[in-house]
Amino acid sequence: MRHLVLLLPFLALGFGQGTLTLYTSEVLADVNALVEAFRARNPGVQVQVFRSGTGEVVAKLRAELEAGNPQPDLLWFANEDYLKELSGKGLLRRIPPTVPGFPVQYAYGGGLYYEVRLLYNILAVNTQRVREPPLLWRDLLKPQYRGLLAMPDPNFSGAALATVGTLAGRLGFSFFEGLREQGMRIEQSNPVLQQKLGRGEYGLAITTDFGVRQEIARGAPLAVVYPRDGAILVPTPVAVTSWSKNPQLAVRFLQFLLSPEAQGIFAERGYYPVIPGAPRPRGAPERVTGLRAQFADAATLARFNSLFELRR
Repeated sequence: MRHLVLLLPFLALGFGQGTLTLYTSEVLADVNALVEAFRARNPGVQVQVFRSGTGEVVAKLRAELEAGNPQPDLLWFANEDYLKELSGKGLLRRIPPTVPGFPVQYAYGGGLYYEVRLLYNILAVNTQRVREPPLLWRDLLKPQYRGLLAMPDPNFSGAALATVGTLAGRLGFSFFEGLREQGMRIEQSNPVLQQKLGRGEYGLAITTDFGVRQEIARGAPLAVVYPRDGAILVPTPVAVTSWSKNPQLAVRFLQFLLSPEAQGIFAERGYYPVIPGAPRPRGAPERVTGLRAQFADAATLARFNSLFELRR
């Protein structure tokens, strides 16, 4: 679903009535699950949620800033470079890391934006179509995987933009030229790709780990493969905007996302919690070798678009 605005009851946490606006690229059902956790305790505050792919969320906010009328109190999407741009202009509110046990390396910029759970780009396999899964990223170039692979559109998906930047930086852009020769297809989003993978339209996918676990929970014949040379840890932080009309309430929302209750919700929905000691998702390995994501720059993205004949 490309654009969706919801108005949902939100936990007041002692603030009485109020309204928050969240711009996000996160899966709407997962956002709703967190909102429902608030509703069960203290209804009364409203939250407006605009949800789309990262590229469209960023484009919407850029247009609002140019018009001098930005709306969101909270930002939550997979484009750390844009958050750095906003923080460089003084447009994000610095929040001291006060949550007990929170790993300070995930309070970016000293508290300008926070990771609230960990998301990895991995290899997903339809076990009915692929018997011997690839173990390394370069394995995707092997002849037996020809015509089986797909990934999301990096113009729409921030996680896919991280895939392009990270793997082009580590393996060279020739890696994607090889994938093009292998017949790799491009789908718009991770959820669409994961559903098609589950139906057997593809045998392999470069996609997000949590979404594949959600499809497995629904009965899809899929498996998650964390490449031995490193799964891509995609930054998807939450930030409070400097222009927020309800900054205290926005900070409370961020703090809730780091609470044991919310961390448990993340784990139930397939994400690795960011707080050490919180339960990990069912079936997930205890440890993952991670590669810190590098988002593709404009030149690399243009080259990718030309290679795969994407209209942008």
